[in-house]
Amino acid sequence: MTARAGPGLLALSPSVLADRPEATLQDMAATLEPDAVWVLGPSRDARAFARARRAFDVPVVHPPLESGDGPLSTLAVDTTGRTLEVAFAPDARALQRDPETAAKELTASKPCALVCDDVTTSVRPTALETTLECADALASALPRGRVSTVLTGGEPAGYDELWHLEPATGAVRAVDHDPLVGSDSTDDEAVSIRVRGAGSVESYGKSTGVALVTLDGDGDGVERTDTHDVTDFGLEAVSGIGPKTAARLADRGIQTRADVLETSMATLADLPGVGRDRARTFHQHATVLETGEPRRLTDESLPGENWSTPPLCLDIETDGLSPTIIWQVGVYDPVTDEYRAFVERTDPTDPAPVLEAFCDWLFGIHPNRALLTWNGWRFDYRHLGAFIAKHVPYYAEEWEAIPTFDLYLWAVGNDNALLPGRTNALEDVASALDYEGAGTGLDGARTAAAYQRFVRTGEPLEWDRHEAYCEDDCRALWHVYEHLRDAPQADSTAETTASDRSSTSSAGLTDAAESDSSGRRREPTSGETKNSTERTEQTGLGDF
Repeated sequence: MTARAGPGLLALSPSVLADRPEATLQDMAATLEPDAVWVLGPSRDARAFARARRAFDVPVVHPPLESGDGPLSTLAVDTTGRTLEVAFAPDARALQRDPETAAKELTASKPCALVCDDVTTSVRPTALETTLECADALASALPRGRVSTVLTGGEPAGYDELWHLEPATGAVRAVDHDPLVGSDSTDDEAVSIRVRGAGSVESYGKSTGVALVTLDGDGDGVERTDTHDVTDFGLEAVSGIGPKTAARLADRGIQTRADVLETSMATLADLPGVGRDRARTFHQHATVLETGEPRRLTDESLPGENWSTPPLCLDIETDGLSPTIIWQVGVYDPVTDEYRAFVERTDPTDPAPVLEAFCDWLFGIHPNRALLTWNGWRFDYRHLGAFIAKHVPYYAEEWEAIPTFDLYLWAVGNDNALLPGRTNALEDVASALDYEGAGTGLDGARTAAAYQRFVRTGEPLEWDRHEAYCEDDCRALWHVYEHLRDAPQADSTAETTASDRSSTSSAGLTDAAESDSSGRRREPTSGETKNSTERTEQTGLGDF
């Protein structure tokens, strides 16, 4: 697990706690290492609270069960060298019943965030407006003239809007829909509330019911929120094992990945709907997850593995998923262990200079080197090609000819390897392979939003920090490449017998719909669309 800058508050829906075995929750605890657990409300669920207390060896809070003398309870969330206070309200009515006491307690404890699970938004189509439920209760208790962060399970993780309210009534004065870009000023006469969601996120037919909130005592209360699918933990983290298969395995006393490895493949293959091929996959991927070592599934060479000179690792930063500028291009050369950053710091209205500087360097110094990305064929290569053709067209032909490799495509898209990360995101895979990053606390959304603010206000970024983030991705990419290059090959997969296919078909119990073609569930990454055409070849190799 990558080290966090601040304490981690793990938000879990009661359904996650109720529907998964205790072994899965324990695996979640060991993987995410939260400093406290928040069982989401607003409904009271004593069973979910009890299961969380059994599975996690950290403080557990369930606001609807919190009862005390006042409208609030507080929790000191500790991590190494850092303690932050979080306030919990059982519901918004508790704030409204005694707003003076609530205000005094919030002023005294100065929490980094207030948790209140019945804070939510609703849309009124006829009025073409969105309202903030419980706005009057919040306005009565929270201070004027500064931004207070409210965390709620009533909105999905990723929800982040800044509401400016009238102190007396809670009437909405204004809403900033993108606080990452930032508001120019805070009204001293308004109650400003940054509402951050931590509830389940519905995406591509899946629900991510696990959110890890990294708290921040120096900024706006929350550094970042990372979401996970509950299937990233326990038996369901293994390729090919979905909820139905996990339940069948549990019925036979196989509850952990260690149990899978201690069970013979013959025993696993005899289970309804499994067969020898799936049993082998279970063993292979359980081994990868337990050992933290990747396995190559084929004898296909890595992109550029047999070339005399390794590829250059590439990453770009833009101002959004539909960019108007590529403002940073980072390149790591594993031959010299040197990193180069091309950054537009002065004129964000002109995309050409940073592209020109990058192309001058690439084609002037490394005309015969290939490029390597992680999922870059979805984003980096596509946008670089379009921007070069538009803004530095004199380099377009050379760009089209350069070899462009994609390690994610090779490993995941083309089923050449099993990776040890709980997801196939580069950060997760590199972290599982013990990559020690710079700990910038940034992600793609935050870097894009920071540059948007720079475009709008001229306020400089923390340039060194943002360059370090891009460099981290480039170095992490090569870290993963080296581990895949040196990884052992898993046992070759025998052909499925007719009896295996027959038993699988007749059982009708396979989890095929729960997995991709490799049997490994994966979330679409940024820039990936549900109906994207799969690319099956690396490009630009005709002249080499």
